[in-house]
Amino acid sequence: MSYNPEIPRNRYDNYEDREWTRLEKDGHGELLYHVHLDILKRYISQDNKVLEIGAGSGRYTKDLVKMCDELTVGDISTHQIEFNKSKMKELSLFDQVKLFCVVDVLDMGEFEDASFDCIVCIGGVINYLLDKEKDGINEMLRVLKPGGILIVGAMSFIGASLYYLDGIRYEKDQFGLEATKWIFNTGVQDEEHYPVLSKHYVHMMRSSEMDALFADFPVTVKERSSAGLYTQAGDTALENARQDKEFWELVIEKEIAFTKLPGTLDCGMNLIYVVEKDK
Repeated sequence: MSYNPEIPRNRYDNYEDREWTRLEKDGHGELLYHVHLDILKRYISQDNKVLEIGAGSGRYTKDLVKMCDELTVGDISTHQIEFNKSKMKELSLFDQVKLFCVVDVLDMGEFEDASFDCIVCIGGVINYLLDKEKDGINEMLRVLKPGGILIVGAMSFIGASLYYLDGIRYEKDQFGLEATKWIFNTGVQDEEHYPVLSKHYVHMMRSSEMDALFADFPVTVKERSSAGLYTQAGDTALENARQDKEFWELVIEKEIAFTKLPGTLDCGMNLIYVVEKDK
């Protein structure tokens, strides 16, 4: 199946406020937020010009704008950009963002080569690209300065399959065993092999696939991380943990630490890669 920009555009144009609330409404979202935020804080400098692509409603925009000298915000969804603008106005941060733009990561012609010190592309933009994954990385590297940092997030297949195993079993009854083998072998939900009713066609990735993807480019991988590792404890356990403030703070601390271990890389709900463009 080929990349179709209408799939992510339509999904997030109709997402209402869920993209804003998902990182705070439960333990799962909180874990994802804190791991990503820790990485952003460590790699973004106050003198940086930053592009946030796939910015969504602005959950990270509100943090990024305080970390850097200049922030450009982009998303494929007009609705998400407008929602992001409204949230930044509500937080008195709107004037600190240089530019809000509706843009596809595969075509960022409005930006000149080597325009940014850092590009942040988290939340799964790359998962929607399917056969155009390399094109997406290439376009981001084009607008990144030599020596610049690219932070890419992706939905993790192994982590998702651990958490949603019962759902995969249910879908086996809908689509058949061959479809189940397909999703386990490839991580791809597509119209031909794994036709989910939501039409949420994506490539959920393994770390080995991320390694192979970046091996084709002039970059050095600085850090690999999972995120949402303790999500595997289950919703009930997470919500119980959140009720105990000091325990929850410790869980978040260990989530950040343990997601950096090689043995946990594919076990979280997301993968995060930090790469440096060769000089």
